[in-house]
Amino acid sequence: MNSVSLRVDICLNTQVASKKKPNAEVVEIRRAPKILPWALTGAIFGAIAAFILYLFIPADQRSSENILGLLFLSLASLGFGVGLAFAITVDLLSSRSAKRAEAERVVE
Repeated sequence: MNSVSLRVDICLNTQVASKKKPNAEVVEIRRAPKILPWALTGAIFGAIAAFILYLFIPADQRSSENILGLLFLSLASLGFGVGLAFAITVDLLSSRSAKRAEAERVVE
């Protein structure tokens, strides 16, 4: 059974292509945020904000509809969207600071 691994030499120089080996590839190394945890965190903050907002509505002014459910649905989805936008923004900013490295494919 053949296993393929990559040996990565991190070069601070951006001119990696000048000293290229025959079976080497140039790869980018960066840390990207996980999008779903950020979006779910935003949804949780939105749900907490909906519950707090519901507590501030006086009992005699509440309607017969399920206002807590409506607040929860709207603010949780808004928080989900804000968390998603934040994660995508951080991802775009982190892609600018990516480092290039030369990776050599090794077959064992």
